[in-house]
Amino acid sequence: MAASIRERQTVALKRMLNFNASPLKNTAVEPVWKVLVYDWYGQDIISPLLSVKELRDMGITLHL
Repeated sequence: MAASIRERQTVALKRMLNFNASPLKNTAVEPVWKVLVYDWYGQDIISPLLSVKELRDMGITLHL
């Protein structure tokens, strides 16, 4: 079954936020901290695809 556009966008966004590494392969000894800074356009792209919880689970620190 073909993946929908939304699923493909979500996978691409997660890959980008994991520095092009699989989340399973990215098991560093020390935690990797990420800060995501985005504008209104970025918010319009990210918010329908990933929740704040999903971003935090990926190690991304947010300040809203």
